[in-house]
Amino acid sequence: MCVVRIRVKFFGDLYEIVGTFRVELETPTGLTVRELVDLISRTFNPKFAEAVLDNDGKLRGEYVVLINGKAIEWLDGLFTKLNDNDEVVFLPPAEGG
Repeated sequence: MCVVRIRVKFFGDLYEIVGTFRVELETPTGLTVRELVDLISRTFNPKFAEAVLDNDGKLRGEYVVLINGKAIEWLDGLFTKLNDNDEVVFLPPAEGG
C-alpha cells in the first residue's frame, strides 16, 4: 500500500477540539477530504466530525477547508483526493464585528 504525507492545520474551536495546531499524517494514497475528517475524528477526537459536518455528512456552510491555499468548493468538495505533501487547513466560522 502506498502512503502519502500530508500536513493538517486547525484553527479556532477546531484547534481546541483536536488539541493541536498542526499535525503531519501518513495516509493511504487517494484519501479524500471526507475520509480525512473521519481519520482525524478517530485519531484525535470524535467531536471533530460533529463540528465540521452536518447530519447529512456535508461540510457545514460556516467552515472552510483549504488544500494548498485553494478552497475545496473550487475542487471536488469533500471528495477531493489528497496528494503527497498537500497542506490541508480547517478554518472555523469567522468571528468579529
